[in-house]
Amino acid sequence: MSFIVNTNRLILKVENASIASKALEFYKENRQYFEAFEPTRTDAFYTIEFQEAAAKYEYDETVKGHSLRYYIYLKNNPDKIIGSINFFRIRPMPFSSASIGYKFHHDYWGNGYALESCQAAISIMFSDYNIHRIVAKVSPDNTPSIHLLERMGFTYEGIEYKSVNVAGKFRDHLRYSLINNDHHV
Repeated sequence: MSFIVNTNRLILKVENASIASKALEFYKENRQYFEAFEPTRTDAFYTIEFQEAAAKYEYDETVKGHSLRYYIYLKNNPDKIIGSINFFRIRPMPFSSASIGYKFHHDYWGNGYALESCQAAISIMFSDYNIHRIVAKVSPDNTPSIHLLERMGFTYEGIEYKSVNVAGKFRDHLRYSLINNDHHV
């Protein structure tokens, strides 16, 4: 299990509760951008207490192998979170699957950071976790995310009707998957 991954321009790190204040800043700076596509959050989400508890829980779940969240930093600015990638519902054989979610600071969109970091993180899932299938759900309105999934080789599988509560209403989401063709049982 790799807790730190370096790419050409980025550092991906598994963090513990000490990240809470940086995570809170990240979420507050991007609230209006994320809320259009993410599950409805209460105001409590935007507190240091919530972020500390969430970071502790995520770290513990990573150690257990149930999930994996990388916070993403620029190598030339390793103190500011510019994004995160989360693998959740990690299921061992016979399923050998996981779900992926990602988000990036709006100031850093359009620079290829999402593609670079997602490809590195997916490689870890395939090699270290021996995952065969990664599933992604995306809002039909989130064109940049759809393009990212397609650039990474994800295949469109269909629509999950009324699958995620966004802004107080259950909304349809598109389902994509990526198969690890080098998976060995």
